[in-house]
This record gives sequence, C-alpha cells and structure tokens, in this order.
Amino acid sequence: MISIDDLQAHWQRDWIKAPGVEDRTTQVHWMQCGPYYADLRIPDTLPDISGARALDELDTETLLALMRAEGFAGTVRVDDGICTWERRINWHGTPSEIDAGRLSFDDQGALIEDGVHAEYRELWLRCPHPPIEALGGQADGYDVILLSSEATFLLAVGVPEAPPATPLVAALERGERPEGLAQHFSSLYVMGLWDGADGIARLTTDPRMKGDAVLSRSGQQIQVFVPGFEGGMRRMSVPLTALA
Repeated sequence: MISIDDLQAHWQRDWIKAPGVEDRTTQVHWMQCGPYYADLRIPDTLPDISGARALDELDTETLLALMRAEGFAGTVRVDDGICTWERRINWHGTPSEIDAGRLSFDDQGALIEDGVHAEYRELWLRCPHPPIEALGGQADGYDVILLSSEATFLLAVGVPEAPPATPLVAALERGERPEGLAQHFSSLYVMGLWDGADGIARLTTDPRMKGDAVLSRSGQQIQVFVPGFEGGMRRMSVPLTALA
C-alpha cells in the first residue's frame, strides 16, 4: 500500500479521465517533499498576454480564460492508500470540497489516482529530478511555499483562507468586472527552472511573467517579483525556513 514516502518526487500528469472528459493537454506539475507539496495546472487554452502592461486592461473573456488555471499548496496525509491534499493556499480560494484520491502504481511504475469524492482517474509520471527541498515563509500577509530541486522549482504565493473565486468567475461569465479581481490576481503560482540564483518562469498563472525571473534566492531568503493587476511590479522579501 502506498505511503507518503512513495510520493517524494516531482510528478507530471499525463492525463485525466472523467465522465465525458479526457484531458491530455493541460500542463500539470506536482512536487512533494515530506508532507509539503505544491501543484500548478495550466491549460493549453491560456491566452497569450505577453504584450499586456496590466491585467485590468484585458477584456472579461480574457480574464475568464486566465482563471481556468489552477495552483495550490499545503500538506498531504496518506491513510490506507488514500491521499488527502490540504490546501493551505489556493489560487481559487478556500475549496468547498475535500481533495482526496486513492493511489496505486501500475506495472510501469506510474502513479494512478482515482477520485474518492468525485469520479475521475489521473495518471502521473515521475520526473527525473534530484531530491526536493521544501521551504516556506510569510510576507505582507501572504504565505510563500517553495518546492525546489537542483534544476526546477514550484513557487506558491497566496493568502490563507482566501474567499472562493466562484463569484468572480460567475461575474466574468456575465461580462461583468467584479470587485476582488485585483486581490485574486495578487497571488502567484509558478513552475520554473533555476538559472543560478534566479528562478525563471516556465508556467505561471500570470503569463506576463513567462520567461522572466520571478524570484531571486540568496541563502534562506528570496525576493519574489509579483506583477500588479494595474501594472507595475511588487517585490516581496521573504525569509524562508526549511519545512521538511
């Protein structure tokens, strides 16, 4: 039976299948160190907004498309082969449902996840990366969780117990521009590659940052660069401690 020790890795999802749904194109990465994890999911339909100065210049349809991304981080527990992902921070706000899956390995060593509270199956492949460390800290009311290997990182910057984003999505679907968008987009979830001390974004909930440095690390402290909803850049200085 699978234990938490079996999950220590960088995983990439190959596919998800659910009633009426099969997705092989969304780019999904999950990194695990001890009980700590970070997860990022970027659909291939995410719009290219590299030329945008500010998100508040975009129309409601584009903002709605951006919100189809997902990012979350926290801790897991594994009981009798069932893994529960506790989302300390979540780009879509505090979830209303429990995120849990029954885990098993297939004959090729790939990880299979079957939904417990929803009907789905996912196939996860282990990425060939060296050991991962988990670091965390707080700054300016945000929690920062950094899962990092020698080559790759997953960065999560979010507000614990943030309100659900469901009302924002519903308003955008009606063509409205609700209050709360700036606060929602002030969080940031990124998967990237290390270039020396700089972390370069490869996948991110804010596509404006793709290819740019989103963090710079010096010992146990990082500088995180978060683009503002109305333009500009916010720099967060975050002292980190080892989580696991």
